[in-house]
Amino acid sequence: MIDPVQELVHDHADINRRVLGLGAAIRALDRNDGNGMALALVHRLGELRELLFLHFAREEEGLFPFVAEMVPELADQVQAMAMAHDAICGGLARMYHLASANADLTVLLVVFARFESVYASHADSEAELLRQLGRRLDPAQRAQLAELVRGL
Repeated sequence: MIDPVQELVHDHADINRRVLGLGAAIRALDRNDGNGMALALVHRLGELRELLFLHFAREEEGLFPFVAEMVPELADQVQAMAMAHDAICGGLARMYHLASANADLTVLLVVFARFESVYASHADSEAELLRQLGRRLDPAQRAQLAELVRGL
């Protein structure tokens, strides 16, 4: 059985790499002849959006209720993370829309900067939550968590 905590850590590592790559791609297009280039980001933004939506669904439908029940002292942290999901998804949806409309890259950069800031803070919070769970969950709890997130 794959450890569900480590699987979530691995998911986030891949997403982190993609966020960094997106930032590099946006910044690479931000040059004098870059206008009209936002369309080049649509595919990358769409892939990131799908990955994040799936990852967040696994957390909100599996991990977060599990943590609230098994480690109730972390419930406030989980609630703050869920709220960050909304801000992250909103920023990503907005960037996807802007890129699809081939908006000016300076606008996309402003939205990305906000997205990146919220995402980075969230990633740190999530890493800390997963570290705490990694130390606290016994094998039976890990098996229960694995079952909860398997179908998501």
